Amino acid sequence: MHLFYLPGKNLGEVYRTGEVLQELPADEAGHLRVMRLKAGERLRLTDGLGNFAEAILEDPGPKKFTVRITAITPEDPCSFRLIMAVAPTKNIARFEWFIEKATEFGVDEIVPVWCEHSERTKLRTDRLQKVAVAAMKQSLKATLPIIHEPVSLQQLFKRSEAADHRFIAWIDDQVTLHLKDCCQPRKDTLVLIGPEGDFSKQEVQQAVQSGFRPVSLGKARLRTETAALAACFIVNLINE
Repeated sequence: MHLFYLPGKNLGEVYRTGEVLQELPADEAGHLRVMRLKAGERLRLTDGLGNFAEAILEDPGPKKFTVRITAITPEDPCSFRLIMAVAPTKNIARFEWFIEKATEFGVDEIVPVWCEHSERTKLRTDRLQKVAVAAMKQSLKATLPIIHEPVSLQQLFKRSEAADHRFIAWIDDQVTLHLKDCCQPRKDTLVLIGPEGDFSKQEVQQAVQSGFRPVSLGKARLRTETAALAACFIVNLINE
């Protein structure tokens, strides 16, 4: 069954208050129109907040699609949160690829960060949000990651993201501790991934002073988006 996204509402609260008739947004209605669904057919919704909703198509248009919610099923709770702070790549398609795959893994938050060696200076978070929505629906998840507006590395250090552990992936011969050996299960985790030119030594020093622990992701030299996805995989594997 296809999954459709109804943003801006908590479907659990909507159902409890009896607001079972809901109108789908224009882009989701467009998908339904292409599928030529008819009144009475069943479909599944998510609010991106962890709720699935079973629904029946009441009014198939032509200008709007109204559905009747019949049941709510919360997504299975997760015992940890994963926040990825990643320097956007020069080639935006590679960063969008990371957004897509990280959403499939179930990352909770993505914070784009500007670093000393960053080659990209602009970013459209609205476009990244669309990539994440599509990935959420494709992977049949009910939780949409929060994609923050870009911040400088110094701003990130000053922010108070709630994470039990903070790691910075750094390519340096002195860093021998692998993320898999220090990441602990059921702990909120923040992993910081640098740009193609890696972090400067000063940035790493600032990170350490801000509570980040330098870690390795292995011997292979990875692209930014590959390193970020590898970190997602490692943290999720530790929490299996």
